Amino acid sequence: APVGLTNVVAIAGGGSHSLALRSNGTVVAWGYNFYRQATVPAGLTNVVAIEGGWAHSLVLKSDGTLLAWGRNESGE
Repeated sequence: APVGLTNVVAIAGGGSHSLALRSNGTVVAWGYNFYRQATVPAGLTNVVAIEGGWAHSLVLKSDGTLLAWGRNESGE
């Protein structure tokens, strides 16, 4: 995990990357990033749930919006 990561309320693991949801609704990701699955979209806030797939990441926002990023070979 990144050094100094605090206020974490949830964690999720993908194929070779990890995600942390912070209490302020932001997400931190790290690990293998070949498909940009560990590159959190700029300005992402108000997240209430996270999940990691093999080469993609998913978040649920407080307004019910679902976002995904990373490899999109099968419509992830």
